[in-house]
Formats: sequence, structure tokens, C-alpha cells
Amino acid sequence: MAQTTKMDERYGRRGSKLRPSTIVLASALLLGFLIFAIYSSFIAKPLASVEVTSYQQVDANHILGNYTALTGPEGASCSFKASAARGNVVGFVEVQIPANNSDKKALQVIVKTLEPASVLRADGCRVK
Repeated sequence: MAQTTKMDERYGRRGSKLRPSTIVLASALLLGFLIFAIYSSFIAKPLASVEVTSYQQVDANHILGNYTALTGPEGASCSFKASAARGNVVGFVEVQIPANNSDKKALQVIVKTLEPASVLRADGCRVK
């Protein structure tokens, strides 16, 4: 105890209390993040999304895919990748989706491949 007292006298004692401004700032940041997370997860509509419903290999160099796409007030550009059994990408195509497209309407895409493909995946959409 005497050692602690000497250290306190020599260097001064630092309080371990957080400043009120730090607590207020951290609380405001946390509240802002929670509001953003709730809004983006439950309230905001997605700008563009695509989902492959089925696919079949037409021949050694083509794979046909059926998909649905949902777009908002702006059109989107959606990409598809065809993969071989080893997992390597053997084909790629980018498709333009018009604005206000409903996800109830089935669409088709044909991807040209370098070798027989076993899987067709929707890589994602970008708003124009």
C-alpha cells in the first residue's frame, strides 16, 4: 500500500471514469447505426435483385438459365456466371433489366461457355 501511495504522489492519480461527452458520442453513434440497420433491413426496398430459378445445359458450349429479376424505378445490369464441375468460371454474361421489372415474370438467359458447365449462378445486379 505504501508503494501505491508513493506512486500516486509522484505521478498523480488518474481517474478511470469516462467523460460524459464520450458516453454521449458513443450512444449517438450506436443509435444511428441501429436506426440505419433497421431501415435498410426492414423498410427500404432493394434497388435491384436477381435469382436463378433453374438452369440446364443445352450443349457443350451453352447453358440456359431461367431467372427472375426485380428492379426499382431505374433499370439494372445483372451478371451471370457459369461454372464447370471443378468450380472454375467457364462463361459470363451481363443482361440489361428494364426499370420497374416485376419478380413475378420469368426471364431466360443463355450463357456461352468454353467447356461444359455444371452450375449457373447470378453474380449480382448494379443499378444503371
